[in-house]
Amino acid sequence: MGDTAKQFSLQNFRPEGFAYPIGLNTTITGNLATNITGGDQTIDGTNAVHTFTSSGFFENQTGFDVSVEYLVVAGGGGSAPYGGGGAGGYLYGSGYPVVDSANVTVTIGGGGTTGPSVGANGTNSVFDTITSNGGGGGSVLTVAGSGGSGGGTTDAARGGIIGLGIPGQGNPGGIGASDLSSWTYAGGGGGAGEAGANASTSPAPAGGGGGPGGDGLASSISGVSTYYAGGGGGTNQGAGPAPGVQGTGGLGGGGAASGAPGGGVSGTANRGGGGGGYGGAGGSGIVIVRYELEKIASISIN
Repeated sequence: MGDTAKQFSLQNFRPEGFAYPIGLNTTITGNLATNITGGDQTIDGTNAVHTFTSSGFFENQTGFDVSVEYLVVAGGGGSAPYGGGGAGGYLYGSGYPVVDSANVTVTIGGGGTTGPSVGANGTNSVFDTITSNGGGGGSVLTVAGSGGSGGGTTDAARGGIIGLGIPGQGNPGGIGASDLSSWTYAGGGGGAGEAGANASTSPAPAGGGGGPGGDGLASSISGVSTYYAGGGGGTNQGAGPAPGVQGTGGLGGGGAASGAPGGGVSGTANRGGGGGGYGGAGGSGIVIVRYELEKIASISIN
């Protein structure tokens, strides 16, 4: 080949032997996935997905600013005898800028533990400046925890007050009720998609049941549609020949309640679900980041 047909120089982005010819355009296609690190990386079509189930860093070393989608789910709240724990906060967004050479902090919130009167709230999950709040703990005869979603509690006549959710992250827990024989049934914890259900006293006496946890929300950011942030189910207070129906956990990792002490199902790990009444702990949270796998930059040299 002659001098005028030499290969482009990878270093200078121009034909070798030519000094910045007017109007020369060259296109660089870079695989960003090899230059962005953090979490468990998978590929979904033309997108890269980084899934964080433990705290770490999302690092951009591509030479470009990158626009990402994110899902940030906090840890779910723990139960108490007998209210279900609230789900961790759920936040989704797109178009979030991660500048070149950024080292973004990612924190995964833990689930709340059970408690004798109020379950512990879950802890927050964080992606850079975005914070999802931990779910509120369930309660018995007291104020349930507020958070991303609120915990369920027993009825107001016995002193129970539901936990509140944070708008845009989750919903409140359900309230309990008492039947004619003074049995008390607790409400379910709130979920990202709906409030925790109230307890039922029908049929009385001692034939009602705890409220189911509120459903979470589905997301396909990982490449597979998955529910996150479901509330824990509520249970009944006391024991007897007709203990009633136990509240089921909400879609998104919420734990089911139990009629036996310590038998409540914990929220699913890395789904942010609330714990089921009578012993269920909250599930840990998750952070998922998604962006276009290939970024094209046009460089004009004049």
